[in-house]
Amino acid sequence: MLVPCTSGPRDEIWLRKVYAGLVEDRRLTTIFRPGKRLSGDPKGFSVGETLRIRIIENPGVDWAGVLGQLVEGFSVPVEVRSVTVRPIGRLVPEDFAGSTPDVCDRESLRYHLGLVYNLPLSAFADDALVTRTTFRYR
Repeated sequence: MLVPCTSGPRDEIWLRKVYAGLVEDRRLTTIFRPGKRLSGDPKGFSVGETLRIRIIENPGVDWAGVLGQLVEGFSVPVEVRSVTVRPIGRLVPEDFAGSTPDVCDRESLRYHLGLVYNLPLSAFADDALVTRTTFRYR
């Protein structure tokens, strides 16, 4: 059964279903999101906070009011270890450790974020801020 949803609750990380195996195998420990998402910011996380990773079955479109759907029963608890914000141009190779196989450097991150958020590459210039969140499985 599918769970309808709009934007996720503050205590959840939503991922595309292609990444479900990485979560099940506990290999994914780093995610990137566009903009500043520190504690207190919209969709921001705090170090030490427990979150649930959920898998998106059918993506929604927040700006168009289209409801997405989550895979029912997929909910993996994780604890936030770090949350850092920096310009894409200042990310170093070590920042990509624990990320998805398709996000291994600044250029692949730009394309990944552009695809997921339906934004042009120009939105992810070297000075564009991204939030890097790392976590451990509970």
